[in-house]
Amino acid sequence: MQKKVTKGNGAFYDIELTLTADDYAKGKEKALKEFQKDLSLPGFRKGFVPMHLVEEQVKPEYVSLSVYEHLINKGLQEVVWKNKTIKFVWEPYDMKQDKKGEETVVSLKLDIFPEVEVKNGDWTSLSMKSISPKATKEEIDEAMTRLKKNYADYKDTDVISRNSISKVSMSFLDKDGKEVDKWTLYVWEQEFDEFPFFVNTFVGKKKWEEFSIEYKEKDLPPTVQSKKPEAKSVKVSFNLIDIKDVVLPEINEETLTKLFGKDSEVKNESDLLKYIDDSISAQKFDTELIKEVEDFLNIIREKHMEVAIPQTLLNQEVRVRLENLEKRFWGKEKMEEYFKQMGEDKAKTFVDDISAAAKESLEKFFILQKVADELKLDINREKPVDLEIEKKLYDKLVGSTTKEEWEKKVKKAVKK
Repeated sequence: MQKKVTKGNGAFYDIELTLTADDYAKGKEKALKEFQKDLSLPGFRKGFVPMHLVEEQVKPEYVSLSVYEHLINKGLQEVVWKNKTIKFVWEPYDMKQDKKGEETVVSLKLDIFPEVEVKNGDWTSLSMKSISPKATKEEIDEAMTRLKKNYADYKDTDVISRNSISKVSMSFLDKDGKEVDKWTLYVWEQEFDEFPFFVNTFVGKKKWEEFSIEYKEKDLPPTVQSKKPEAKSVKVSFNLIDIKDVVLPEINEETLTKLFGKDSEVKNESDLLKYIDDSISAQKFDTELIKEVEDFLNIIREKHMEVAIPQTLLNQEVRVRLENLEKRFWGKEKMEEYFKQMGEDKAKTFVDDISAAAKESLEKFFILQKVADELKLDINREKPVDLEIEKKLYDKLVGSTTKEEWEKKVKKAVKK
């Protein structure tokens, strides 16, 4: 078997295997022996059927398929073994067969692990601004309120306020007063914040109070629109079944123990406010850090480093993104229906955009790994920690305030 290995124009190699008639004969013998192991015929024990009878029992196309599968796997193993310096990965693809006389030429592609090429060292002069986020009083107050609401009590009351949660029965009536649709609506903080309709319509109304309004679909929030558009509604009637006030808990030792446990360092409201402040500040730091590193990588990717992404890896990433999209659409059928409504051209552009975004994301991932290697960052590759590389990159390079100091630190780190 002759083997030809040629570097492709990307993260792959073109592999060409030339199979001779003798290669095929030896492969056929091995394939038939494999079929023999599981074959049993009257008068013969399983695994001991004569080879000429084995060949008669197995369809020729199955034999041929098994032969080529064996020979191609054997050829690829020899290619990988002989070219140990090449990091071959994933499965072969774009496989083709061409018969040339008594020989068969099998051509295929085999991807390699992405290698980042550093086009120049000028990236060491890039800057990344210092991040010093601080939680605002409004953010701390809002977080405190949300925390309290998670442990709130609900007390019966008779009048709807912006601090209450209400259960409302709705009926949609036609011109004759006949009910054409109905369901139950819950009205509370989110509804009051998003639509003035709920404040204007419900605040001040009493428990068990019944009232109706004209049905003007364009003026109503989505949750107060009939689900049966074919039925002509002219009025919507409301009945206030239940109203409860939201009672926020006091911040005391009992509440804090319930929130953080007995061994927590959060012992009082002052500790809690500091905890919230630190948490918000940390979240804001992570958000700004991601943006800074993203901008940093965009410039490096554009001008200083490049990497070819293997097709199989890109296909895998695109497939994962499409599967996540399916979940957002609650199933493959609904997603395909959405694509169908978009039209063939727009749907293709949409998928192409997903592929382009996946390629860009993978390029930045490998470039970030390369930057970490160049700077000798101590990264735990076996047990990755979220944003570990980004944070260590920031710690390594953003301890200074001037561009000159930055450049000195980067160049020093690269040289080590």
